[in-house]
Amino acid sequence: MVSSAQLDFNLQALLEQLSQDELSKFKSLIRTICLGKELQTVPQKEVDKANGKQLVEIFTSHSCSYWAGMAAIRVFEKMNQMHLSGRAD
Repeated sequence: MVSSAQLDFNLQALLEQLSQDELSKFKSLIRTICLGKELQTVPQKEVDKANGKQLVEIFTSHSCSYWAGMAAIRVFEKMNQMHLSGRAD
């Protein structure tokens, strides 16, 4: 399993900057992007209950670190969280 520390940025720290509403939106949007098919095998309830740290663990256990990073950047952009997508990019 790849940890957040092995990504090119600290995804967990970025997710922790989101409010609960923003984190919920992030979880919803991650499944809508074309790269989200890797997460289709993860039960929706598991994603819904996850906090930032758990979400990173889900991402990295079901996909490569490159996908996790690219998916996060795309979702941050869709959420107009340019300061987070810029820090991740």
